Amino acid sequence: MIDRSKPDSLLLLLVLILIAIGVVVVYSASAILALEKFGSTTFFAKRQALWAVISLCLILILTKIDYHRFARISPFVLLLSFFLLVAVLFVPSARGASRWIRFGPITFQPSELSKYALILFMAYSLSRKKGRIRELRFILLPYFVILGLASLLIMKQPHLGAVLLLSAVVWGMLFVAGAKIRHLFLIVSPLVLSAFILVFFIGYKKARVNDYLKSLKDPLQGSYQMKQSVLALGSGEITGVGPGEGKAKLFFLPEPHTDFIFATAGEELGFMGASAILILFLFLTARGMSIARKASDDFGYLLAFGITFSIFVGVLINAGVVVGLLPTTGLPMPFLSYGGSSLVLSAVGMGILLNISRQTKYVPSHRILGKTRI
Repeated sequence: MIDRSKPDSLLLLLVLILIAIGVVVVYSASAILALEKFGSTTFFAKRQALWAVISLCLILILTKIDYHRFARISPFVLLLSFFLLVAVLFVPSARGASRWIRFGPITFQPSELSKYALILFMAYSLSRKKGRIRELRFILLPYFVILGLASLLIMKQPHLGAVLLLSAVVWGMLFVAGAKIRHLFLIVSPLVLSAFILVFFIGYKKARVNDYLKSLKDPLQGSYQMKQSVLALGSGEITGVGPGEGKAKLFFLPEPHTDFIFATAGEELGFMGASAILILFLFLTARGMSIARKASDDFGYLLAFGITFSIFVGVLINAGVVVGLLPTTGLPMPFLSYGGSSLVLSAVGMGILLNISRQTKYVPSHRILGKTRI
């Protein structure tokens, strides 16, 4: 039986809590930097609050729009994302990277759109292929080509974290769609080999990888960012130094309100606060996967999985970087890091996910493209 009444209230509550935490932590992490650069402690916080309001409005709107309407426009959204990935390469670089396009006061990151564009396209395309996805030719074309082109353009920015996230999402969606494991490894192998050649033979980001390898033995032997991140987390101990009392943000920790905001939260809220944030993301992931399993059709199933999985992987990568388990990737923490692109597009994903939750049915076992399997 399909329920078209109310969206998943627990998922909505989790999203609201995370967005609220993000605004508060951004203010705490950026106040000193904002005062130094712009003469106002609330410069970044006000902008984040504005993006939060816009995000909430988008969630409410998208919750009411039938997600099936997005299916047929998915190829055009994917083409738009590729156009923007090319366009950003002609924009003057900032902080050594060409990742942002500026529209007046608004700064947009095309790699964020490419993630959701690919999820939407794959959900639509895979839902039409049904059992044919188990044939290798239906994986290599078009998904391998699309992933390869997107990865190449994103690496030109460069943005390794986005490539890792995109690859994980494609691999995960193909897996739940029923692709054979050996075919999936056939897709992953060239990407791994290419990354190995880029780093160890061409020298791309080799210094960063070397710093990471050192940090595996001792986090304090890694890069400057890694040292400061680990020191910030260690200073927080169990209960934290208190909101607003962190010292790492006093120009010790680079990007304390963006990529390393989780380190700032860990210092001020301690192990308990940081753990609570991760638990909220785990609950969000569980709700998203439940919605995917109960989706009324294959398109909704794959779309809900892709959105949820992308948030989950993004959290894992960002948290892994902050605690020293992964090299610095430049990937933001969903809902928490300062920035309109990440927050708004994450909210768009949640709005679509909430709409899918309004059109659910009972599914007794794990589903796969129109069938069920135990």
